[in-house]
Amino acid sequence: MKAGWTPLVFRMRNAKAILITLLLLNSLMLTGSLGIAAQEEEPTGESPEDLWSIEYIHQVFPWYGNDRIQFNQYHDYFTMKARMQDLAEQNSDIMEFHEGMPGGTNDRGVEMDIDNYEGWYYGHASPWMKITGGEEGVHGGEYNEFVGDSGNYPDRPDIMLVGNHHAREWMSYEVPMLFLETVAYYYGMDGIDNDGDGLYDEDPWGDADGDGILDDDGDCLRLNSSNQDFNGDGILCGPGDLGVDEDFDEGEITTLIDTREIYLIPMLNVDGNRYDREEYCGETAWENCRTSGWRKNLRDNTLTGITPLPDPDESIDEGCDGVDLNRNYQFEWGAPLGATGPLFPGFCYASGPNNDVYNGPVNTNDEDGDGKLNEDHVDGKDDDADGQIDEDWMGGNSEPETLFIQDLTEMNDDNGDGASEFKATLTWHSFSELVLYPWGHCTNCHAPEEAELIYHGAMMAEMTQYENMQSSDLYPTTGDFCDWHYGVHGSFCYTIEIGTAFHQSPDEVKHIAVRNLGVAFYMVKIADNPVERAQIGIENAQRAQWITSPTNLTIPETGPISVNMCVHEVFPWSNDVNSSHVRWRIVTPTRIQSDFGPKEWIEHEWQDSGFEDESGETCILNNGANGTLIVSYIDVPDDMSGELHYKGMLGTQSGTYPFEYPAAGEYYEIAFPYRAPFGNVIAAFLLFFVVVGSVWGGLGVSLKIMMASGKDEPSLGKKEAQN
Repeated sequence: MKAGWTPLVFRMRNAKAILITLLLLNSLMLTGSLGIAAQEEEPTGESPEDLWSIEYIHQVFPWYGNDRIQFNQYHDYFTMKARMQDLAEQNSDIMEFHEGMPGGTNDRGVEMDIDNYEGWYYGHASPWMKITGGEEGVHGGEYNEFVGDSGNYPDRPDIMLVGNHHAREWMSYEVPMLFLETVAYYYGMDGIDNDGDGLYDEDPWGDADGDGILDDDGDCLRLNSSNQDFNGDGILCGPGDLGVDEDFDEGEITTLIDTREIYLIPMLNVDGNRYDREEYCGETAWENCRTSGWRKNLRDNTLTGITPLPDPDESIDEGCDGVDLNRNYQFEWGAPLGATGPLFPGFCYASGPNNDVYNGPVNTNDEDGDGKLNEDHVDGKDDDADGQIDEDWMGGNSEPETLFIQDLTEMNDDNGDGASEFKATLTWHSFSELVLYPWGHCTNCHAPEEAELIYHGAMMAEMTQYENMQSSDLYPTTGDFCDWHYGVHGSFCYTIEIGTAFHQSPDEVKHIAVRNLGVAFYMVKIADNPVERAQIGIENAQRAQWITSPTNLTIPETGPISVNMCVHEVFPWSNDVNSSHVRWRIVTPTRIQSDFGPKEWIEHEWQDSGFEDESGETCILNNGANGTLIVSYIDVPDDMSGELHYKGMLGTQSGTYPFEYPAAGEYYEIAFPYRAPFGNVIAAFLLFFVVVGSVWGGLGVSLKIMMASGKDEPSLGKKEAQN
C-alpha cells in the first residue's frame, strides 16, 4: 500500500504546487493590472460640487435674467441701451442714464448741441452712465448744464471707462456691461458668500496677499487637474477659472461708488457697431468674421460732385467711408505712425479698400487767428514759438464720437481749477490679451511717469495674466485715446486688449468678461491718486507694513488694548482718524456658555480708533528694513469678555484711501477674558472679615441658645410674676 501510494501523493503535492504557483501568478498579474489602472487614474483632488454652490459652478449670476443679462449672448445697441435704462431706474440713487450731452459753449469756445454728438449715419449718440453714491448720491452735488449730469462733487476723483472705439470689437462693451451689472447688484451689500462655500470675501480680485498666486483661498488648487482650467485658456487656476477671484469684497464696491464719480461708456461707436452687426458681418459674425469686420465709424468720405469717387445715394462706401476713432484724437495727430491721413481734404484715402486706420480730415480753421494754418498741432510743445502751446491743430477730434469724449473730458471741472477732473481712464479693445500704457505715438521713448504707469499696468496684467507693455511696442499709433488723455490732461490711461478674436463666440463671452472684471474696479480704486499709489507700491511699502497679529497682541489686565502698526518711511500716512485708524468691534456671548451646545454671539457696531506716533520709535518691516511704529488704543471695557475683531486702515495725506491690513474683506480675531477686578484688596479683606464675623458670630449665638435650652429656661409667666 505504501509503495502504491507514493506516486499519488507525489502527484497530489505537485498539483498543489502548480495550483499555488498559478494563484500567485494570477495575484501578481492582478496586482500589476491594478497598478497600471492606478497610473491611468486622474490625479486626486476634489470636484467643483465638493466646494461650491450649483449656481456658482454653472456661472449663474445672482441677478438672473435672459441670456444677454447672463452674458451667454451678446448685447446689441438696442438691448444694451434698454438694460442701462432699466438699471438706472432700479438703482436711481447711484445711477443716471444719459445719451450724448445737451451741450452749450464748450471749453474751446465752440457752440455745441446734442446733434454734434450723434453718429453720421444712424443718428445715435453714445449711451453712458453716471455712477456715484454716498449720502446724497447721483442726484446730489452740483448739476453740470453742459454735460447734463448731477452728482458732481469737487472732492471726488473722476474716472472714465470706455468700450467699443472699434465697431467689430464686441467684447469691448460686454466687459463694461458686466461691471455695470456687478455694481448695480452688489452696491450696499457686505459679506456675501459669492461661491457658496460657507465663507465670504476670502478671494478678492488679484493677488491680495502678495504670494504670486491669484487663488488666495486655495480652493481652485484643491480641484483635480481636469477641473482647474475652467475657461480653457491653458492656464491652471488662472484668471476666470472657477475658484479664482470669485469672492470679492462687496463692502469695497460700496466704498468706491460712494467716493468716486464714474463715467461708463460701454459703446462709443454705435454707428459702426450697428453696421458691423446688421450689414457687414451679420448677427453670427463669430462664424464668418472671427478676426475681421468693420472697424471705423460711418463718416461719408466722398462728397458728391467733388471727389473722384462720387456717392450720389449717400450709401456706405465700404472701400472709402469711415474714420478710425482711435486715430482721431488730437495729441500727435497726423504723424504717419499706425495711421493714414488724407491726401487732400475731403478726399478718400486711396491705398486700397476699407483702409482701417484712416485718421480723419485735416483741420481747415485758423484756430488762433494769426493768418497761418495748422502751425502748432497738439503735442505739448510751442511749435511756432509764439508763447502759446497747441493752439492751431492740424486735425483730430473731427468725429461726433471723439468730440463727445473731448467735451465730456474738458467740460468736467468740478473744482473750478480749469483742468479736467479725470485722473484715470481706461478703454477696452480686442484682441491680443495685452495691457498697454502710453506712449503709443513714438518708439524708444519714455513717458514722464513711466515707472508709475508700468506699475499699475503690471498689477492689471497680474490680474488677467495678460502681457504688460508700452503701446508703441505693439505697433505705433498716432492720435489715440490714451496718448491724448495722458498727454493733454495728465490722466493715467490704459488700453486693455481683451480676448482672442474680434468676434468671440457666445460661449466665450462670460469667461472673458469675468476674467477682466477686476481691472475696472482696480482702475476706479487708483483714480484718487495713481502716481502716489504707484510710488507706494514700487517701494513695496504696502506689503512691507504690518499690524500686530493676534498671536502677538497683548491683552493688559486693565485699560485700553494697544495695537501697533509698522509703517514704511516712504508711506505718507495721514493722522486724520477718518483716513487712518484701527477699525474694531467686540463680539460678546448672549449667555453663559459651556463647551456644549451652539454658541450664540452678539456682534457690536464697528468703531474707529486713530493712530498715534510713538515719538519716532522704530520697528522692523516685513522686508527687514526699518519702519516707524504707530499705535492705536482700543478702549474695550474691562468688564466685558468675548472676541475682538480688528483691522488696520491707512490713508495718505493726499487722500488716497484706504490701504487695509489684513487684505480687503478680512480682519483679525482674538478672544479676550473678563478683566474687571472685584474691588480694592484691603476692602475685600475687611469685607471678608465682616462676613466671617457675622456668619460665625451668629452661628455661635445660635449654638449657645441651643445648648442652654434644657437648663432652667425662664418662662414668660415667671418673668411676669417677678415684675
